[in-house]
Amino acid sequence: MTASDEHSRPHVPMRPLWLCRRCGQPWPCGAAKVALLAEYRDDLVSLFLYLASCLHDAIDDLHQLRPSDTGSTAHVFDRFLGWPARHTRSYRLSTRTSLNEEESP
Repeated sequence: MTASDEHSRPHVPMRPLWLCRRCGQPWPCGAAKVALLAEYRDDLVSLFLYLASCLHDAIDDLHQLRPSDTGSTAHVFDRFLGWPARHTRSYRLSTRTSLNEEESP
């Protein structure tokens, strides 16, 4: 593999470890998150559905590797589904709007 091949390789998950194939960080790594937000910018529901399916697969894979230590539920949820909610403007706006509507008499 040449240096240019390594730089063009995408930040995708290496299963069953769920580490990034390119940088070795827990997937989705920072670069993968940026790429996913760009790819799904016009269809955030599909992003959440894709990440939910990844979450399901990761739980199964990680449990098979280490049945006694799959991590906390909150950590695994945040790793796959928590971050896009914090980084997508439309989600933050719709959440604020919903909260404001609930507070109105």
